[in-house]
Amino acid sequence: MKRQTAMALAAVFAMSVAGTALAAPANPFVDVPANHWAYDSINKLAQAGVISGYGDGTFKGDKTLTRYEVATIVAKAMANSEKADAASKKEIEALKAEFGTELNNLGVRVDNLEKNASKVKFTGEVRTRYNDQDNVQTPYVNGKSGNNSTTRFRLNMEAPIDQNVTFHGRYEAEGEWGTSATSNLTQAYITGKASGLDYSFGRQPIWLGQGLLADIEGNCDGLLVSGGKDVKVTVGAFKTSGTNYYWYDEDISANFQVANIDAKVTDNLHVSLSYLKMDDDYYGKSAYKSTSVGLNYTGIKNFTVSGEYGQNDSDVTKDWYSSDGEKAKAWMAKIQYAGAQKDKIGSFGAWIGYRKADLGFDLCQFTTLDSGSQKDWYFGNLDNVKGAEFGVEYTVFRNGIFTFQYNDLEAKDSWYKDKDKKNFFAQLEYSF
Repeated sequence: MKRQTAMALAAVFAMSVAGTALAAPANPFVDVPANHWAYDSINKLAQAGVISGYGDGTFKGDKTLTRYEVATIVAKAMANSEKADAASKKEIEALKAEFGTELNNLGVRVDNLEKNASKVKFTGEVRTRYNDQDNVQTPYVNGKSGNNSTTRFRLNMEAPIDQNVTFHGRYEAEGEWGTSATSNLTQAYITGKASGLDYSFGRQPIWLGQGLLADIEGNCDGLLVSGGKDVKVTVGAFKTSGTNYYWYDEDISANFQVANIDAKVTDNLHVSLSYLKMDDDYYGKSAYKSTSVGLNYTGIKNFTVSGEYGQNDSDVTKDWYSSDGEKAKAWMAKIQYAGAQKDKIGSFGAWIGYRKADLGFDLCQFTTLDSGSQKDWYFGNLDNVKGAEFGVEYTVFRNGIFTFQYNDLEAKDSWYKDKDKKNFFAQLEYSF
């Protein structure tokens, strides 16, 4: 009886401070259904030690609670959020969004709930890069050296939508020094779990294997579904545009299907199998029918070894770019020592890599293998190319990393006299 009276007084007090000008709040005595996801979240928080349940130190998981009672437990979790790990904090954010009205009635401050059901986390990156390159081959410049300086800004967004659904977004702009920047919404997608499977839907990045077939950071609109633990299988479809530099920098847009298998052989060794297929939209033919196999090994202290081999058996590759009608082949390998850590001043990394690819392997530049190089005819970062790269990176201040990379590249097969395309770039990237 005393408990019910105390609850009633608390509800009356909360309603009185809300003011008569506001709409009547939700009834705090409405039961939360026994199958509501909040019970599972509260159990997880209790097991993690973030909350201790009722006054006697127990959580009565077999008892149906009112929304008011759940809100009091959420308030305790919020007060102990400094004890929570990343997974527990995500549970708390979802509970805050669900029981925001009741928390406000209790006098618990919940940031952003007055205007928004979700708390949006913003992070950003700024990159300033100088690039110098030999033998640029474009429709406007042939066989000449060139350099450019660019600034890129990225604003990243993340917000919980539901217990198992999270929004991810990225807005970015880039331009050469002294010019207007070109802006673009490169990412806007949700991730979640349904029926034991993970999914991502919307405008998202696409990464296959070790990056030989695709390491696209955004502008891919579609759906990916994955499942498995030690052997993770991913399948999906998306639409995107790629720069067809063989046809005077014309952009094409097409539909793609992908599949990827990442298998954990040991704690230090992962192997991958990947597939990329393009619909027949490239002048009536397909430009991609590619497969690859790769590995990633971390068994040597401070070192990471990765490599991948692939083939493109598409109609365009065999009919237009192969002299003998054969598929285009490519491979790459990389050894990296340590790595610069954003939060550790003085940390550094160094690497050496090698790439070799036939003409027609990566027609739309879906594999960047970031070399900082300018767009080029008959010469992509993994198309009609061979050569090594050398790089170092160093954390000069907290959240600020300086990178220098030199690329000793040349065309594998060229119709031009100037085959070499050596280049380097230096950049400072800082985040907030």
